[in-house]
Amino acid sequence: MTLALALAAAAAAQTAGRITGTIKDPDGKPIKGATVRASNEAVNARMTSTTDDKGRFAMIGVRSGRWVIVAEAPSFVPLQGSTDVTSSNTPVLALTLQRDPGPMPGALVKTIAEDVAAAEALHKAGKLDEAISAYQSIESKNTRLTTVNLVLASLYREKAEQEKNPAAKQALLNRAADADNEFKKSESK
Repeated sequence: MTLALALAAAAAAQTAGRITGTIKDPDGKPIKGATVRASNEAVNARMTSTTDDKGRFAMIGVRSGRWVIVAEAPSFVPLQGSTDVTSSNTPVLALTLQRDPGPMPGALVKTIAEDVAAAEALHKAGKLDEAISAYQSIESKNTRLTTVNLVLASLYREKAEQEKNPAAKQALLNRAADADNEFKKSESK
């Protein structure tokens, strides 16, 4: 009987805590529907909560230990921190999320590396039309990435070398010259 009581007391001490709090914007207004995730790697535990219309959240039955807290909401920058939980210390968090300013004007899209790799793979496979189209798409989404014009100029010249029709060949060489000029123009700004 003593062993059973000791095990029950140890289990209760491990799960007697809770984490509660509020999430607000910089103006002090509650953020409804924000997600709060808590993780404790030491005990391999994870919990998730969502804020109500007053920005409140709660996690009950939290094991004792150090918890990493991540709070997120659409249009806000995620916030990460940590808190210690014990049966006698039940943290009440007051979190303020900052608004996400969005991408910087002229910034590259997040998929730029994948887009360039895919375009280069098309080029290496000899699919010049598809590669040109892929690089044109990259250029349209990343207007400040002016070196794409050099790649396009090179692709137009490569395609012109394969062209048998003199008029089509000249049109491709003209496009290559235009792409080179676009690059030079952008670099002189």
